Amino acid sequence: MKTSNLEAAQLDYWVARAEGLSNPRVEDGLCWVAYIDCDNKQGKSVEIDAAFSPSTDWAQAGPIIEREDYCLPRVNTNAGALHHGGYAASTPAGFCFYGNTPLIAAMRAYVADKFGEEVPDEI
Repeated sequence: MKTSNLEAAQLDYWVARAEGLSNPRVEDGLCWVAYIDCDNKQGKSVEIDAAFSPSTDWAQAGPIIEREDYCLPRVNTNAGALHHGGYAASTPAGFCFYGNTPLIAAMRAYVADKFGEEVPDEI
């Protein structure tokens, strides 16, 4: 599948893979990952599932965007880029991806940085 076509839970899944998060999977239209909960009543580490959605959640995507030093300009739709979406994400490695939101554009660029312009359709 082309990285430029990833969206929603599929995009979140590939970001989770790029981040090396534990057990990423798509269920019920969401991406889920496993976290270790060290602060629980049993007093021992327990693995819990949590939704992971950096394509819509600034708290999850922001650290990636900052760490990777992405530029997220709004695309001038008068320049004929309307079909690409309203935002572009350019990376230091030279990738440029588009999306209807800055987070979608940035997460597509991040996946491309880590895996290339195509990823297996394994979901």
